[in-house]
Amino acid sequence: MGEARAADGRLSVRSKVFYGFGSVAFGVATLGLSSAVLQPYLNRVIGLPALWVGTAIMATLILDAFIDPAIGQWSDKLRTRWGRRHPLMYAAAPLVAVACIAFWNSPADWPPETVGLYLIGMLVLLRLCVSLYEVPSQALAPELSSDYHQRTSLFSYRFFFGVIGGFGMNVVLYQVFLSPENGGILNRDGYAQYGVLAALVMAASILVSAIGTHRHIPHLAAPPERQASLP
Repeated sequence: MGEARAADGRLSVRSKVFYGFGSVAFGVATLGLSSAVLQPYLNRVIGLPALWVGTAIMATLILDAFIDPAIGQWSDKLRTRWGRRHPLMYAAAPLVAVACIAFWNSPADWPPETVGLYLIGMLVLLRLCVSLYEVPSQALAPELSSDYHQRTSLFSYRFFFGVIGGFGMNVVLYQVFLSPENGGILNRDGYAQYGVLAALVMAASILVSAIGTHRHIPHLAAPPERQASLP
């Protein structure tokens, strides 16, 4: 731990960077799942009715209200040799990549109704996979340090990398994949190519963060053992 934590208990900059870097995935997902991107893709490119698009976006947002607490409770109760948070963080990386590619590369030869149901399902799955990383990762910060200032610093790094990830992919999406030279916002292939890149960036950022903070696992807070008793 000497390199990860200073003698006075402060976390090293390296540890903070590793922790914060994972929020690149959240920033990329926030951009990709925003209505500004989803509406033209689902409505004008895929051809889904506007009512379907609005309902799908609203349903996934409502679902988040139930998914996040459930994942948080699961993570809190999890007991493994890799602690409570890291198993879910590691598992999220490939799942996020697969769900992202599947969503942005929808079948072009299916009936519109079938494609609509497929995309709504993939959108829900993608949000679920992002939460599978984001919820345990947020809960990891208080376990990395009990110091108020250190926790504030950790969340500052998270915010910084989240903004960088979202802004960077926003530039790439509209200046490269959906540039006027490539067909603009109606370029279906552009969204598909963006989905592959977004999947790789999100998976990589999650793995870098999980591996970079892995050394802290033996020193993280663990849930108390509870003995079940009969009434």
